[in-house]
Amino acid sequence: MNKDKSAQALVFCSPARQFELRRYPLLAPGPGQVGLRLFQSGICGTDMHFLHGTLTLPPGELILGHEFIGRIDAIGEGADYDAIGQKICCDDFAIVCVAIPCGDCANCQRGETSSCMNFGVTYKQSPADPPHLHGGFAEYQFAPAANIVRLPAAVDPVAVSAFPCAGPTLIRAAKYSGGFQADEFVVVQGTGAMGLFAIAFAAAAGCRVVAVGSMTNSERSELARAFGAEQVFDYRADRDERVKAIRELSGGVGADVVIETSGTPDSFVEGLDLLRIRGRYLVPGQYSNSGAISILPQLITFKALQIFGSGQYNLRDVKDYLDFVLTHANLVEFFRRCTAARYTLDYHAAAFAAVEAGEAIKAVFVNPAESMS
Repeated sequence: MNKDKSAQALVFCSPARQFELRRYPLLAPGPGQVGLRLFQSGICGTDMHFLHGTLTLPPGELILGHEFIGRIDAIGEGADYDAIGQKICCDDFAIVCVAIPCGDCANCQRGETSSCMNFGVTYKQSPADPPHLHGGFAEYQFAPAANIVRLPAAVDPVAVSAFPCAGPTLIRAAKYSGGFQADEFVVVQGTGAMGLFAIAFAAAAGCRVVAVGSMTNSERSELARAFGAEQVFDYRADRDERVKAIRELSGGVGADVVIETSGTPDSFVEGLDLLRIRGRYLVPGQYSNSGAISILPQLITFKALQIFGSGQYNLRDVKDYLDFVLTHANLVEFFRRCTAARYTLDYHAAAFAAVEAGEAIKAVFVNPAESMS
């Protein structure tokens, strides 16, 4: 057990939508649980949706955060193996996966656990209830061993911290759509965390990739190109000119694949226009109620478009994400750059402000004693 007797955590209070920094005693993990010391824990777009109220939570208090990577500090009874059957030991790095498929619904019975109809989350518990530290915005977290995946010894945990949610989510969307083929022309809408990983993942599959994103943060555009984008278009530029230019790059036929990661409803309309006949549209980025749009549904019919939504992922997708980071050493430097905005919990207001302003690619909370430069 960690020699410190307590740990800080950010408690989200609903419906006020405010965070409070509190300290809780460190207890021993219960049966089937592990305790992990914080290494890095990212702020996801979903957390921002909760903060803005575009995703709602029932009244009460909880500790948000679902991108927690930490070192295993204590192992409870019967918690000797992780979610995919790997033996775990103290000081191993592990990623915590918060989703809990019900196992009983029609989708789970089909093996489609990433689309469970009744899934829960491990952090949806009051911090007043022992062992208190259920979520990832904390210096310490307790999690079921069945919800952690041990990192391979050779993988860089800083690099992994860049896309621990966006990566598996995009991988799941790609699986739903049949995967990417070499030489396909792919358009990625958005250059946030999921967009950058989508660029890297598609380019690594041998695709030609272009992106549409914000040009106000030059680092995003630089990283998009480093991850494999041939060209990055400014989403604020003239829409018709942009669609025309991208279509010309495709040889005049349109994109084989468009991936919507921006979360902007109007992007969906543009994505339909960018696709070729029989093109595939992956939509993992519309994760809140950001407003309605008007579309021409006959485009879907006459162009025979294939549209794939994906809002969750499963533990195998997490393992595939870790394997991707491990086997693409040429990208590790750029993954690490994505997590340059690092904050202790005491500076949580600055962390959320950096995300809000678009200054941080991936803002992460760190434990100064653990985090690697």
